[in-house]
Amino acid sequence: MKVEKLCNFYASKYHLSMILLEYLKEKNQKNSNVYTFFQDEVEDEINVLINKYQYNIKNLKDIDFRVTKNIYNKELKLQKNNLFIVQGNLDYINETNNYILKNLSKNTNAKIINCYNFMYQKLYMKDIIEKSDKILFTSGEKIID
Repeated sequence: MKVEKLCNFYASKYHLSMILLEYLKEKNQKNSNVYTFFQDEVEDEINVLINKYQYNIKNLKDIDFRVTKNIYNKELKLQKNNLFIVQGNLDYINETNNYILKNLSKNTNAKIINCYNFMYQKLYMKDIIEKSDKILFTSGEKIID
């Protein structure tokens, strides 16, 4: 099992939506299941950006950008490669990451993108970055030195 953790800091829901759409466009979900866990819904922002910039992302309609009310009710049909997008406060993200890690098997790979609102988590940025393998920006992933 290989797990790669990325962190992302966003300024608004539109900023987060743009980052995610650019990332999904670039990666195009190659042979990956995409699972989302959102404490705050970004579906409206995603739809506005898709309509405005006409994103053509394969299987985007299969990705749920709504609030995940109960993380334990989310069914995970894991494949070899899985992408998890988690957005919320520190407690929500930690709880969701624990749930994900408990459900991974030895023959699965996972990339977990933990998305934090900059205004609420700026005091913890150093700790968050130290626990991550990479940072996700609008322009893509950057390995943490």
